[in-house]
Amino acid sequence: MTYWFYRLLAALPLSMLYGLASFAAWFLQHIIGYRREVVDTNLERAFPELDAIERKHMLTDFYRHFVDTTLEIVAGYAMPMTALRERMVINNPEVLDEASNHYQQSVIVMTLHQGNWEWMLYAANDRYPIDSAAVYKRLHDGGADRFSRESRSRFGTEPIEMREAGRNVIKNRRRPRLIFMVADQSPGRRERVHWTQFLNQRTAFFSGAATLARATGFPVVFAAGQRRSRGHYQIQLTLITDNPKAMEEQEIIERYARLAEQAIKQSPAEWLWSNRRWKHNPQPAADTRNSSAK
Repeated sequence: MTYWFYRLLAALPLSMLYGLASFAAWFLQHIIGYRREVVDTNLERAFPELDAIERKHMLTDFYRHFVDTTLEIVAGYAMPMTALRERMVINNPEVLDEASNHYQQSVIVMTLHQGNWEWMLYAANDRYPIDSAAVYKRLHDGGADRFSRESRSRFGTEPIEMREAGRNVIKNRRRPRLIFMVADQSPGRRERVHWTQFLNQRTAFFSGAATLARATGFPVVFAAGQRRSRGHYQIQLTLITDNPKAMEEQEIIERYARLAEQAIKQSPAEWLWSNRRWKHNPQPAADTRNSSAK
């Protein structure tokens, strides 16, 4: 049922979806209160320097962007590349040209839930003549998961479930690809993690991307998406390392965390504040210098 509902929405013009979005954002924030407490708490802890009125404005902006992005992602299922091309700009595409040795080797692209991370895949497929793959976490709703996988793969991206990522990357290490990993989610309790200070809180990050980079020698690039106007985004690329074997896992993840934090502070309302990012208890600060843990 969910799958066909999304297919129905995807058939509507984006202008019509935006008409629904304004009401939906108000409804989610003020009537349903969708994860309102989570968003409030996350914003208060991340930006203690802001007063209540400033955080309220940021919260309202978050719900507006959250609904816009959700409906844009749905619309992307049916939107032609000609339309998407006008909406996504890669500011410095040469970073991935060079990191991939002009498409002769794979690159791990670490990104975050900001801007429109799904359209980022489409922009990469359009710009770079190299295969791509996207590591994803299976959704609980089967219909939503099916729709998401089909949407991501429509221009050639191979979806890789998170638990299969290591095996898939190692098995296909000789096939040049851009391997996208949205690396700002809260890790599971059994994951190897790196603890660091992030948005004023002790925060755990997956170590998986860094582990794969060191095992394969693939360069690591950070990709930040930022909204230019409604339905239009820009992508900024930053090289984290072109020699991951010369770095510790913690250094790679720390570099990612600092770049992600910087991107969020530049456009705070665009990050996914409804995510229960800090649901796990932190390690004591004194124990996080050597912070890979199971």
